[in-house]
Amino acid sequence: MPVLKKEIELEDGRKIWVRQASGMQKLKIETIQAKVFRKFRHFGANPADWTEDQNIEFSDALDEAGGGMEAQINSWVPGCILEEKFDMDSLTSGELMGLLSFVRGDDPEGAIPLVNSSE
Repeated sequence: MPVLKKEIELEDGRKIWVRQASGMQKLKIETIQAKVFRKFRHFGANPADWTEDQNIEFSDALDEAGGGMEAQINSWVPGCILEEKFDMDSLTSGELMGLLSFVRGDDPEGAIPLVNSSE
């Protein structure tokens, strides 16, 4: 599946072109995520079935390992905004979360899955 591009409208009405992160861009963080997930597989195979405390513990471990949401935003979003001289500091938290959702492939218009290694 190709890397998708999309024009996204920001809260102030500006529109920017954004592309999804490629598998190569995502590789480092998704490898970290897979390693951390394996350490928590004793909670069960489906994180949706975990308790709130288990999810918090997992999220904290992801952050500490460098695979959490902040790391994803810092690593992927700036390189996926296709506008020249775009000020990242002009984005709101909501805009960042929306951009991250598209950039990492959560958007239902298409996703680029990276198969987690079985290390």
